Amino acid sequence: MKKLPILIGALFLAGCVTVPPNTFVVTPELLQQRQLETRRYDGIKEADLITASANVLQDLGFNLENSETKLGVLTASKQRDATNGGEVAAAIIVALLGGGAMAISKDQTIRVALVVRPVNDSSGKAMSDSHFVRVTFQRLVRRTDNSTIAQTLREPELYQDFYERVSKSVFLEAQKYEIPIHCNSSVSVTS
Repeated sequence: MKKLPILIGALFLAGCVTVPPNTFVVTPELLQQRQLETRRYDGIKEADLITASANVLQDLGFNLENSETKLGVLTASKQRDATNGGEVAAAIIVALLGGGAMAISKDQTIRVALVVRPVNDSSGKAMSDSHFVRVTFQRLVRRTDNSTIAQTLREPELYQDFYERVSKSVFLEAQKYEIPIHCNSSVSVTS
């Protein structure tokens, strides 16, 4: 019985929470980023597409963390140095001017999340051997004061290079079985 007043109080407080308007607004920038992150592949099975993507990530130095073929999900990461000459120079100047120690970037973890999902036809049914692939690259930078900075990488060249490599990997795999493969880089992403 003592838990009932606590439960009622929690429900009352939860009812007072409001979500700001326009929290999930789709902006032109968001759509442009999704276009950059997404490609459509026709003529290849989902498992083969995930395998080709995993091979490319490993070639790029990533360690695979999770792969769930049935769900079409793949995650990977790699560790890299994040030392920046400009930051080091600024820290030295600040210290010489008596400003004390300034935190600088020391290392980073670059993470990749890849999702493969079927393309649906106009009636909403999944099309055979047609898939959207969406990949996102993020980095978590650790600084000398143990703070962290997280950011999504948005450089178009990064995504273009990744998809060019995946397309080559898929093409080479298809040549073994003489299967025509098509990649569409001008995908219209609405969901």
